[in-house]
Amino acid sequence: MGCKKNIIKLLLVVFNVIAVIIGLALLGIGAYSKYEYGDVLAITDSAFTSIPAMLMIIGVLVFILGFLGCFGSFRENRVVLIVYTILLVLVLMGEVVAIIISMIYKGKIEESVEDGLELKVEGYVTGIADDIEIMDKIQDTLQCCGIHGPETYTNNTEWLKNHSNVTVPASCCGSVTERDPIRRTCKTSNDLLYNEGCLDLTTHTLKDNTGLIIGITMGFIVIQIIGVCLGCVFCQRIARDGYKEV
Repeated sequence: MGCKKNIIKLLLVVFNVIAVIIGLALLGIGAYSKYEYGDVLAITDSAFTSIPAMLMIIGVLVFILGFLGCFGSFRENRVVLIVYTILLVLVLMGEVVAIIISMIYKGKIEESVEDGLELKVEGYVTGIADDIEIMDKIQDTLQCCGIHGPETYTNNTEWLKNHSNVTVPASCCGSVTERDPIRRTCKTSNDLLYNEGCLDLTTHTLKDNTGLIIGITMGFIVIQIIGVCLGCVFCQRIARDGYKEV
């Protein structure tokens, strides 16, 4: 009996060490996503804007639970392990809800992105600083131009009030040397002009990342279910032998 108990204890400790590492990884992924794709996510008001924050919150919770589980296992404290198991179940429920919401919104990404891009382009051509910064970052990062291509600007009445119909924002061109540093534009004749619109690239980026996050979360759910089972079994073993106080 003691041997089985020690094996379960070891497995639970190993599981929680892995949980600590996973928590740190999620925190890092969330922070990186916020830094790298924050502007891409900012074009839409949907739930996708909170994806990096959700990853960081889940990462912190998993990290804390990992430490709590390790402490409870080492001390063989049934109260701590019960609290740990309950919290782990709550995190699991939160992850399931997050997956359901993500799957619902995944089908509405393109519509949401298109609406967001239209608002940002409108702000860009009218000179709103925040929209200019966001669109420039998106066009530079994804190597795209406008919503459906350069014509987003060359056919735009507001844009043509201050620019010719053969110029687009400088961020629509890959060649820094051929950009006009004063007017912040480049010509459509530029060989390195980005001809693809940002709608398709942004949609694909969000769909790919959402699918990846759903897949990773589902994998974590399976791992956490194992953790819940180990925690319950270990609690039962401790109850039989008498549990230790903190």
